[in-house]
Amino acid sequence: MKQNNLLQYIILYVIVACVALAIAALARMFTVSVGFDGFTAFIVFVVALAVQVVVYLSIQVVLQNMMLPWIGNGLAKIPYFRKKIEEKEAKIDIPESDVSLDDIRNEQQKNIAKEQEEVLNVALDYTRKSFALYLSDEDLNVLCRNIRAYMNRLDEKEFKPVKVKELSALDLRHFGWNIWNYFKPRNQMDIANLLKIVFSDIFKDVTAESIKSHLKDDELKGVIKIEEKLSAL
Repeated sequence: MKQNNLLQYIILYVIVACVALAIAALARMFTVSVGFDGFTAFIVFVVALAVQVVVYLSIQVVLQNMMLPWIGNGLAKIPYFRKKIEEKEAKIDIPESDVSLDDIRNEQQKNIAKEQEEVLNVALDYTRKSFALYLSDEDLNVLCRNIRAYMNRLDEKEFKPVKVKELSALDLRHFGWNIWNYFKPRNQMDIANLLKIVFSDIFKDVTAESIKSHLKDDELKGVIKIEEKLSAL
């Protein structure tokens, strides 16, 4: 409640209270003047005051809940008052936020980028753990860039081949399935094409369709096994 409105209510209640006390006092004086004792006069004073409070509250309730809405609806039908009401509603201040829509959009974009980076880091940690002993540092970095390109659905031309040692085609297919499963839903042909291009020396005589058909063969065999869920290091 605004301070001005509060002051208005206080003034109104003070006036009402003064009038009620004055009327109750007059009632007491009248009671004494006609010969009643002081106690009876006091009771008349209290009753008169209570009756006035009840009457005032009743009138206020009737006015607020019945009369004022009815009068307001009636006035709203008159063009002059309807215009005034519309102008008053239009002037209602809408609190302005210090944060602009551009700031909100930028914050949302940053949150999305952060979440995507966290998802990618899990896949990259898994990739480094799986190939640390079987790729040179340079080729391992290339493989990680390939995984990033796969996650971002970049063109297959972005994939670069690497030279892997000691791992079998079974290991590489398992690795491919684990990566596909982590980033799914994705078409398994996407990961099959990645394996075909990136490990071209091992899959040179194998079609991408064949790679796709055998991604999850012999789940428990090989150095790299099928993992239903990847986790960060």
